[in-house]
Amino acid sequence: MLKMNKNEQIPEFIGEDSIVPHFQPIIQTSTRNIIGYEVLGRQFVPPNEYKSLGPKFHNPKENIVENINIDRIIREKAVKQLKESGSNTQLFFNMMPNQLSVIHTEDFMNPERFHIIQLAEKYGINKKNIVIEITEEEFQGEIEKLIRLVNVFRNYGFKIAIDDMGVGSSSLERIGYIHPDIIKVDIKIMRESLNKASFRQVLNAISKMSIKLGSDLLFEGVETEEELILALSMGANLLQGFYFSKATKEFQVTSHFSKNLKTILEKFSGLRFLEIAQDFQRQQEIVDKLSNILKDIEKKEGDELFRYVSEVLRTFPTDISHIFFCDLHGYQITPTYERKENSEWKEIISDIGNNFAWKPYFAQHKAEVYHFNKKWGVTEPLYDLQTRKQYVIFTFSITESVILIAKVILDT
Repeated sequence: MLKMNKNEQIPEFIGEDSIVPHFQPIIQTSTRNIIGYEVLGRQFVPPNEYKSLGPKFHNPKENIVENINIDRIIREKAVKQLKESGSNTQLFFNMMPNQLSVIHTEDFMNPERFHIIQLAEKYGINKKNIVIEITEEEFQGEIEKLIRLVNVFRNYGFKIAIDDMGVGSSSLERIGYIHPDIIKVDIKIMRESLNKASFRQVLNAISKMSIKLGSDLLFEGVETEEELILALSMGANLLQGFYFSKATKEFQVTSHFSKNLKTILEKFSGLRFLEIAQDFQRQQEIVDKLSNILKDIEKKEGDELFRYVSEVLRTFPTDISHIFFCDLHGYQITPTYERKENSEWKEIISDIGNNFAWKPYFAQHKAEVYHFNKKWGVTEPLYDLQTRKQYVIFTFSITESVILIAKVILDT
């Protein structure tokens, strides 16, 4: 007879027959095929229900030894199923650092003592088909021990993933130390980013980091087409979530989601093309306006330059909120002109002499002028915490020795 834990509503365990691994598919964006599955624990509750074991595993009050044994049962059943299926697919296994630390206490870690390695040997599994997900939790031991644990898996030939990126505070530290093959971004951040530009910037930063590290970027928890489009816009190599499928007892046909994802990718491609084309058009309009407004500035210097800029301020595009001029060394040679809410301009003379040569956009602009004879440049969208608006920095070579720098608001 099954007993129920009142707090978690998870049946207490009678035997391993009730423990059944389930598999949630992970889809590769480029091929549109299933390339692997995250292995999730379920318990069969008669007559026909399967309850998640997640709450039990993440409950600190549960017996850790019992949880380790349950985890091993799930793991072996999953590996055995992979072997018997003859499928060349990857299995993603969650590994909690604190549990690993309890089992492997020695300084020198023998790979033969690791359960997942024992299973790979026992069932003759291709090492490349096992992915170890290091789950986000507060690791109680020293980071050096976590690195040693991870290196045992990596040196054996398993891939390493950092799970739940962005949920906890130690993700960046772990990424720096572990340098994972895969970075998993939890949908919790993603859902926020649909409405908050700051979260979108965080996702964009994670995306760039994964590219620079050479890590695949996996967005998990994708439930809607809107979230799928956002994941694609952030460069997701891999996709996972209820939008595609819940976890199931059996492996699925590799191309099961290919047709639907093909349609979404073509839709996404069209949308991105229009967005980029509109951005280019807007940038060109700003260039044309500035070129026309400042066509007589070339021979003006010092006070004459200040007077000239003051006279033409009212004709600048309305989405420019700040503007100033620098010399080739990055020193500001005019005041900063700041547009106020009433469209009047405030002159900040104390900014003269500030240096911007250290700004990435300044060096980028000079290099492009030199190598490509390009007169203007624009940054990717940035976020202003004070105004809560997105903006770009626009650079424009007015003369061979004068560079205009403007802050252009996007959320107008």
